[in-house]
Amino acid sequence: MKKIKLYILALAAGVLLVPQSCNKEYLETAPTDQLSASLVFNSLTGAWGAINGVHRTMYIQYNSSQSNGGFAGMYLNLDMMGTDVVFNTTANGWFLATYRWTDHRNDRSTLVLWWNNLYRLISNVNQIITQIDAIPGPDAEKNAVKGQALAYRAWAHFMLVQLYADRYVPGGPNAQAGVPYMEEITFEGKARNTVAEVYTKINADLTAALTALEGYTRANKSHINKSVVQAIQAQVALVQGNWDKAATSANAARQGYSFMSAAQHLEGYSKQANPENIWASYVQEDQTMYFYSFYAYMSNNFNSTAIRQSPKSITKVLYDKIAATDVRRGFWYPNAVADKQPFVQSNGVRFNYMSSKFQAISSSDSRGDFPWIRVAEMYLIEAEALARQTGKEEQAKDVLFLLAKNRDPQYVRSANTGQALIDEILTQRRIEMWGEGRNWTDLKRLNLPLVRPTAANAGQGAHVESFATVVNVPAGGTIWTWKIPKSEIDTNPNLEQNPE
Repeated sequence: MKKIKLYILALAAGVLLVPQSCNKEYLETAPTDQLSASLVFNSLTGAWGAINGVHRTMYIQYNSSQSNGGFAGMYLNLDMMGTDVVFNTTANGWFLATYRWTDHRNDRSTLVLWWNNLYRLISNVNQIITQIDAIPGPDAEKNAVKGQALAYRAWAHFMLVQLYADRYVPGGPNAQAGVPYMEEITFEGKARNTVAEVYTKINADLTAALTALEGYTRANKSHINKSVVQAIQAQVALVQGNWDKAATSANAARQGYSFMSAAQHLEGYSKQANPENIWASYVQEDQTMYFYSFYAYMSNNFNSTAIRQSPKSITKVLYDKIAATDVRRGFWYPNAVADKQPFVQSNGVRFNYMSSKFQAISSSDSRGDFPWIRVAEMYLIEAEALARQTGKEEQAKDVLFLLAKNRDPQYVRSANTGQALIDEILTQRRIEMWGEGRNWTDLKRLNLPLVRPTAANAGQGAHVESFATVVNVPAGGTIWTWKIPKSEIDTNPNLEQNPE
């Protein structure tokens, strides 16, 4: 097969540039191609190189901060702000300010720079979207490239509006300030669209992507096909409270995917070929990730200070909700200290309830493929969306049963109704998606408070208040909205900052 070069794009005078960084390790792993956009977009080969470069930007390091290692790092930060991932010590301080709910309200923090990272992704795909039609070649191939770029644009704006705007209120006008929806290549600073407008444009891009990707067969799961677009549509509809759309899209997205075996569960969720992965990055052997990898913080086996000194745990409250016969219970070790399980480095420590859900390649190789969307999430979205519709509870129970029975052979079809059924589905979602970046945004979309169970000392499956400092946050209010980076506010006179 013909080898296609990867081009990482940058919004800079129409030139395709390697992202800049002062980090030597980063410079050694970044692509070295630098070409003008006019050269890249004069053939389909160049266009495929551009979209493949975008696939790679999902896991590259974005700046000198280790916490900005690919968009898995964004999801990692989100779970650090949630209920269910426990810090056992302060370790070397990585993610501590995020865990304490200070970084996202600091307009100078590296955390809020996800604004820059997401908009850079958007500027990259906008170059593809605006130039692909003029390239000579078969429409089917051009549509395959363009459809993926449109899906990326929708996904990136979806993440931006969830973080940097007040929550979408289902059924409300949603006239509050959202984020600028960028659909063109420009150096002009744009004003913020309303939240309602942003979601309208997200859905329009996803609809266009779905049409463009009709008939496209992808090379691997890092590429975006129709099922990925349908999965993102389901996520968006869930936030909007569009229950029928959420259920329908989730059902469509999960078709053709099977559940993993019990043995595959315990392998660590870090392989792109996992049958449940709808969309997942593939990190090649020659693309070392060093200490910016998700697995350098959330695995139990990589040899990093963060893991040796402070392996992450699940809360006892959530662990106790997992049935003894559920395969997922094997991810966590309530008696890790006494049982001397799971594996840790020779100079590492164990804490009770610590996790082994995520596994790096080895103690010296932090790589791991990251599951952006798994089929289990689609079952959970479909079940929740059905349960929230009048007359569809039995369908919701049927869908929930398919997933829960796979995880727990002894699971009995739910007898719950009303809010109790919804709560059961949401608990299954917390267990299933632990560590995968959904907990905090779920709290925000559902307008729920942060309530962290606490204990006096580490290793008890609870948050230690002296480490966490923040253990309860009421629902709603400005604290749930991230600050826009000060550098962005300073350079864009049309952009208003989020309130204190």
